[in-house]
Amino acid sequence: MNPQYFQQNRDKVSAPVSTKMPIMGICGPSGAGKTTLIEAIVPELLQRGLRVAVVQHECPALLLDVPGRDSDRLYRSGADLFLLGGEESVRLHGDAGDAFGFQLSQIARYYDLVLVEGHGQTPVSKLWLLAEDEQLPADMESVLRVFPRDEKRAAQLFEFLLQWLQEIWSQTPVWACVLIGGRSSRMGRPKHLLEKEETSATTWLEHTVSLLQPLVGTHIALSGAGCVPEGLAHLPRLPDIPEARGPLTGILAAMRWQPAVSWLLIACDMPDIRAEALTWLLARRKPGCWGTVPRLQEDGYVEPLLAHYDYRSGPLFEQLLASGSLRIGRIAGQNKIETPLIPLQLSSSWHNINTPQELELARSRESGSV
Repeated sequence: MNPQYFQQNRDKVSAPVSTKMPIMGICGPSGAGKTTLIEAIVPELLQRGLRVAVVQHECPALLLDVPGRDSDRLYRSGADLFLLGGEESVRLHGDAGDAFGFQLSQIARYYDLVLVEGHGQTPVSKLWLLAEDEQLPADMESVLRVFPRDEKRAAQLFEFLLQWLQEIWSQTPVWACVLIGGRSSRMGRPKHLLEKEETSATTWLEHTVSLLQPLVGTHIALSGAGCVPEGLAHLPRLPDIPEARGPLTGILAAMRWQPAVSWLLIACDMPDIRAEALTWLLARRKPGCWGTVPRLQEDGYVEPLLAHYDYRSGPLFEQLLASGSLRIGRIAGQNKIETPLIPLQLSSSWHNINTPQELELARSRESGSV
């Protein structure tokens, strides 16, 4: 197989299931060794901190936990197992035959990687395993690579999956949600409308948006009520979630509105944010990481209001809401959320200002009078 095959065919794959989601078919004829291969690579994927699901489609007879059966072998390899089709089939009103694609897309929101065993006609990106003396499959449109049956196949497929998964992860669209809904009771007036400098009419909100645009383009939304500068009136305004308050309502509103993108969550009271800090946050995206909630100090509190959240963290926020807690910093206790130490040269970006006294001191420092 030409080593450039994946690069050349990545954009050709046409399937009802989004090709930007980490769903990969492991396909081939009977006897190609699909179950054995998946059984071998799942533990290696788990060791890399990835959460893996394996889907078997159209299982004719659901006999679970029977030692030696493929379904039992795959479950014991460490992957969560979904047996779809047959007795577990789903019928949707208005469905055009893509209930399986709908199921896969829903599963992928909870996993770093979904492997679909078999069924070469299933509409997903796929890898093809050759049996002994088998030729290439007739339909190669959605096949990213073919692996002959030899002793190197498992290692080669594993490395290909890691490369592909990194590419898929980086293709997830990034949006930014700026929180402007605070009461600003200590400041006495809306913080997002404060001037960046005493001699400038540019507001904190306008400054933040201008930093975001080179990174996310027009993918910027505002959470919270209140007036905004006329030049930003075109930005989407996200209504509060009735059952939530504070920053939690902002991130939940964003994730419910756009559930398949990752989010930069930014408070409006951090006027010293630098583009380098945003770039640093986004550069930490990688398979297996569902969010980056950094710390200013090694043993200090996390900073959840200038952080990045992958769409897979959406259910974690929903669980937080269901628990009755409104403290979004608690999500940092989840093992899929990273809490790195903020580089010293970027730490000022996480400096928030809450009172007129803090504002005066900050401006005095900027002018050099302190």
